[in-house]
Amino acid sequence: MATITNSQTTATAVGVREDLTDRIHRVDVEDTPFKSRVGTADATQPLHEWQTRLLGAVDDDNAKPEGNETSREPSTQNARINNVCQISDKNATTSGTIEASDLAGRNREMALQMADRAIELRKDCESISLGNQAFDNSGEIRRMRGFEAWIRTNSSRGEGGADPADPNTTPGTTATDGEPRPFTEELWLDNLQEIYEAGGEARFALMGPFAKRTASKFIGREQARQMIGEQRIQQATNMFATDFGDIEMVPHRYLRSNGRTVYNIDPNYVKIAYLRRMARFPLAKIGDADTRVILSEYTLEMCNERAHGVVADLQTTAQ
Repeated sequence: MATITNSQTTATAVGVREDLTDRIHRVDVEDTPFKSRVGTADATQPLHEWQTRLLGAVDDDNAKPEGNETSREPSTQNARINNVCQISDKNATTSGTIEASDLAGRNREMALQMADRAIELRKDCESISLGNQAFDNSGEIRRMRGFEAWIRTNSSRGEGGADPADPNTTPGTTATDGEPRPFTEELWLDNLQEIYEAGGEARFALMGPFAKRTASKFIGREQARQMIGEQRIQQATNMFATDFGDIEMVPHRYLRSNGRTVYNIDPNYVKIAYLRRMARFPLAKIGDADTRVILSEYTLEMCNERAHGVVADLQTTAQ
């Protein structure tokens, strides 16, 4: 069918306005499940320190004679632990022209860019805090010890895997990865038992997407009974009632190596300590453009690593 001769159309007309909605649609990861569940603390120096204390073991032979002359025992000493504050930042630069322009979906380009950088920085801090990063306070760039590089008491590792050394004697140590293995209910419950026997009370478990799917199929879940609507299928498990307390099972999108480690965490014994929280400042202006920086100086305060546990070296895909 032909177009009528000399008819004006949008293809040839001058002055047709573009149809651009006043919205910007973004689908991306924003959540930080670890940071949102643990406390915060204030650091006053780049090297942040705290103390831990360990009681003596139970003495099943604690019986003394009548009139016993007490043998004076040495006092329990605290352990002085530290981690170094790491600086992480993001920045954005916009021209004077774009800041003066009429923009769709935002009033100012710099405001949008800085909002994105703040989300990215929070995610960086989350990933670094949970990682297997080694302590490094020897050079110009300080690096803090990540969560997995702390846990040596309550750990389950694959063949060839090894715990980090005591940070007081070997500060730069990390966990050694072992051979990947399936994530099983027995591995997980064994680790929770270890935490309980050490005195901790884990309250939530962070796990990668594949581990979370696996956990939702644990036998304990299959034995559960729950009333649901006839048009609803209930497969997911978000809370698991174990012999050692109710554990929130939290999926995490960007754990190390796509979730090769499950973290069992007692939120009362780990904090993010800030020397500087999210600080924003402009850089010196160069030409017709502005640069703004968002920065955080922080560390992981592992109040006592015995309160937590890891099930490491897990498969992240179906084998």
